[in-house]
Amino acid sequence: MRILIFAILLLIPVHADPSVKVFKSPIEKAREFINSNRPAEALRALAGCQPAAGELALYHYVHAKAYELAGRQYDSLAHFRLAYLYSRPGEMKELAMLERAEAYLKMRHYHEAISSLRIFLKNFPDSRYAEKAHLELADSLYKIGSFNEAIERYEKAGSSARAVYGKANAYQSMGRIKDAYELYMSRSGREKEYLNSSEETLYNLAENLRQMGKSGYAKVYFNAIKDFYLKQKAGLGLGLIAMEEERFDSAVKYFDSSSQSPDRQLRRQALLHLADAYIKAGKLDNAKSRLLEIRNKYPYGKEYDTALLMLFRLYKKEGKFNEAISLVKELTLRGSPDKIALGEFENIILDAKNRDADEFLKLWRSAGYCLLEPSRSQSLLEIAKGLRFSGKPFLNLGAWLLRYGSNDVKVQTRLILADFYAEMGDAGRASQYLVGIKGDNDDILRIKSRIYNENKEYQKAAEAIISIKDINQEDIVFLLDIASAKNIKKAAAFCERALNKRGGPSEAYTKLADAFYEMGRNSEALKYYRIVIAMKPEDKKDLKADDSEWAYYMASRLSDGKASTETLNIQKGNTTLSRLAEAGLKESSILERIKRGL
Repeated sequence: MRILIFAILLLIPVHADPSVKVFKSPIEKAREFINSNRPAEALRALAGCQPAAGELALYHYVHAKAYELAGRQYDSLAHFRLAYLYSRPGEMKELAMLERAEAYLKMRHYHEAISSLRIFLKNFPDSRYAEKAHLELADSLYKIGSFNEAIERYEKAGSSARAVYGKANAYQSMGRIKDAYELYMSRSGREKEYLNSSEETLYNLAENLRQMGKSGYAKVYFNAIKDFYLKQKAGLGLGLIAMEEERFDSAVKYFDSSSQSPDRQLRRQALLHLADAYIKAGKLDNAKSRLLEIRNKYPYGKEYDTALLMLFRLYKKEGKFNEAISLVKELTLRGSPDKIALGEFENIILDAKNRDADEFLKLWRSAGYCLLEPSRSQSLLEIAKGLRFSGKPFLNLGAWLLRYGSNDVKVQTRLILADFYAEMGDAGRASQYLVGIKGDNDDILRIKSRIYNENKEYQKAAEAIISIKDINQEDIVFLLDIASAKNIKKAAAFCERALNKRGGPSEAYTKLADAFYEMGRNSEALKYYRIVIAMKPEDKKDLKADDSEWAYYMASRLSDGKASTETLNIQKGNTTLSRLAEAGLKESSILERIKRGL
């Protein structure tokens, strides 16, 4: 490029005859100083120059080059601009605009460089420097993260090492790892000189090899980096390789070194990986220290969110649930909640549902709305079951599920609401939720039995329970309530068979005995009262004290004297039923003795 730049300057004649003294203008002298890399002398030569009108373009161009050579890019900008304005259409005009854009690029004023280069390509589409302009534009776009457009420009910038590697770097930066790898490998072993001159490309190549699983080669390139900042970035890559190889102590050293970087983004990443290394090494206190450093010093970005999740899991593992819940709520109570945090919060609520009803309701009221997504409808259905006795939260969630849940969840929600209202005694509303639901599975039959019972259709209620395939103890107790109150023989017989087959709670035997007594079947009633009395104390935990005494009392009434005294162990007590039971037994005994005397 330097040959092309100074080709214009060669238009000024220089005589080779040493015997002839030729007067050199300040511009000529400045040109020679520039050629010999002496920018300070060049600037002094130009200091007193008063160029003619026809020399203005060349004067400002040479002045700009002197400033550029001196590292004073900002001062060069004004002279490149004037060189462009004073020059006639032709090569100098193109060079003045192009090099002004390059000055912006060197100053890292990428947006200004992009603007100047776009104008250049618009004004000089057929310029011999168009390919170079595309390359400079691609580099500028790459620097601001416009990787897609950068790739388009690199494709118009020829096949030089800079263009090919630049395109590969753009692929790497946007996560197209395989595409980047193919481009890097297409130049592998042929562009060592360019790699040595571009450590950013060297770093990108090393990182690409690490991500492609070529750790051995990646280490070579990482370790070849000399630039201080990039060397610290390389330390991050070397630390990740050490983690893959389970060399956690080495990983800690690499990450710790990278965490000292002046770059805040790199520091956050290094601290996060350092905490992970400590966790895998079993040094949890050290890990928490690094995670808290991220939380306190860098409260933004994805690293912050990941740090909170890692802290949450550590606190949860230690049983510090309040601290854990505080962290996960911070991540979920946002305009755009963290998806992983939402999943963790969902697990916390479901865990609390089975562990602590009060904590479960508190969690739902505080942040449950964050989980209201159709994709979570199955979990929300389980949460709704846990909220059944909460009142408004239960009804609100039920209404949401009916509107946004999956089809299966909508059906299940209608059943839950129907059962809720049936239990509340609102048969009309319960029936409404059953409308359109096909079939009569066990859950539906249980709900219908309650609806029939509320509507005083006791025979239908009993038949619904009897039709249940997988009957449970609650079903038996409910059916016995109906049988005892309404003298339904079929229901009593069904419950007797069920209890004889699978057993049941003491309450069920008491209710069955009561049902037989109401039907006048005293011998069957006595049998089941005696079963209750004979039960071990641990088997009668569900039985109220009054019901237990009732069983003793009824057994005494229905027994003959001999049988009762031999088979019943009557509890002594001061309650009315206890005294009546004891009196009944004494009466039976006296009558028995009278009969024997006669």
